[in-house]
Amino acid sequence: MALSQPTASGASHTQTNVSSQSTEATHPPLPPPQLFDILPALHEILARIDHRSTDPITGSPSLTESLSSGNIGAAYNNIQSLDPKDLPTAILPLKTMMRKGLREVEKLPDMERSVQEQEEEIRELEEKIRKQELMMRGLGERAREMQGRMGG
Repeated sequence: MALSQPTASGASHTQTNVSSQSTEATHPPLPPPQLFDILPALHEILARIDHRSTDPITGSPSLTESLSSGNIGAAYNNIQSLDPKDLPTAILPLKTMMRKGLREVEKLPDMERSVQEQEEEIRELEEKIRKQELMMRGLGERAREMQGRMGG
């Protein structure tokens, strides 16, 4: 199992494990992507604030029908308008979702590391890969030489 070594600068780096089983054991599972999908909820709130009332006699299609037919603009004709005084209450679920997403992101490993530290580690790992590739080529050449000597 190959692990990256800390640099002289003392910066902590992520341990890079070779086996997938060990990486699953050392890294927490990623949060679900739905946790970060705030744009539809935000768009709906904004549409409700900017809602322009329409004549109820026009018989506009329902939100579901409008979305399934591909007419997204018509889908917002039937949204209940949001009074500005109700906005703080309406955005509470969105704020909760955003806070939960932030907490989940903060739990991920190495979130405290700067981009510069990560780029330095990437350069080190790329150099390590380059050296390993050179070593593998050398071993392959030696193996071919040995096969040639043994008459294979």
